[in-house]
Amino acid sequence: MLRWTDIVEVFVTTTIVSYLITPLIRNIAIKTGYLDHPKSTKVHAHPTPLLGGLGIYIAFVVGLFTTIRFVQEPKLVSILIGCTFLLIVGLIDDKMGMMPEMKLLAQLLAAMVIVKSGIRIEFLSNYYLNSIFTYLWIVGITNSFNLLDNMNGLSAGIAVIAAVFFGVVMWASNQIEIAVVSFAMAGAALGFLKHNFPRAHIFMGDTGSLVVGFVLASTAILGSWNTRFLTTSLAMPIVILAYPIFDTTLVAIMRLKEGRSVFQGGRDHSSHRLALLGFKKKRAVLVIYSICMLLGFSALLIQRLYLKSAMTVLTIVIVAMLTLGARLAMVDTGRFGRKKKAGHVE
Repeated sequence: MLRWTDIVEVFVTTTIVSYLITPLIRNIAIKTGYLDHPKSTKVHAHPTPLLGGLGIYIAFVVGLFTTIRFVQEPKLVSILIGCTFLLIVGLIDDKMGMMPEMKLLAQLLAAMVIVKSGIRIEFLSNYYLNSIFTYLWIVGITNSFNLLDNMNGLSAGIAVIAAVFFGVVMWASNQIEIAVVSFAMAGAALGFLKHNFPRAHIFMGDTGSLVVGFVLASTAILGSWNTRFLTTSLAMPIVILAYPIFDTTLVAIMRLKEGRSVFQGGRDHSSHRLALLGFKKKRAVLVIYSICMLLGFSALLIQRLYLKSAMTVLTIVIVAMLTLGARLAMVDTGRFGRKKKAGHVE
């Protein structure tokens, strides 16, 4: 039987393992040519080692295997199988590149492992509709963290915040096994973050962003968000992960509006737009961290309030994110190109 001390132990263990193993993996990345080279759609100016996600994955797995008896938790085994598969996909993509369609297919296959294990969103009476929503959620959140990995510390930091809030909710509702999974990911991402922010000695790459997004998406479904009302139960994980959803939605809408492919890379994410509004890159990331913290606390409020008050909080969150989106949509991202022509390095 797991106790609250197991949560603390797994968080400390994964943080230390991730922190210590990441420099070793950085050396491996350099020797094997896993480097992210600068180009017009990216903000870094020098080749940077990838494979940081491998350290996150190793720390996450070590933390779980030293805490949980997986023979008794087949659903957790399915999460490990799915994230291991996406780790392999990320390793291939970081080294050789991969068509967006192939990455999407891989995410669907990983999501299928989850659905077949019995982990599903269940708010409708129809099995197939619940399964479809589960696929959409897992693929959507996985892609959101993949797209968020566009500035030092951004994807990893948001993962830490979201995983901690997941863990707190699960802990408070006595879902200790799921809290352990959440804090294992929080610690693994936190240990890596020290090497990625504010200065990036290594990037997590698709190897990390796919794994992190998949684990958080799957954990959100695995956990029970039972509140007094169905609406607030559904809202809680969405609010905690609202920023990745917001960023992906903003990028998709703006690219479609401009007649570009949604899968095309570019400096048009919310973080880039904040930078163009005058924020230094480090400060832009910290602002986004603050927004994610406020979203997490809003989710905790929604859990504890009665329906009318909870809906008021939810409405404020929606209006605030829409207002932010409207302001960021007005930013001219073409200024990045003009600055480059003028001789400035972003």
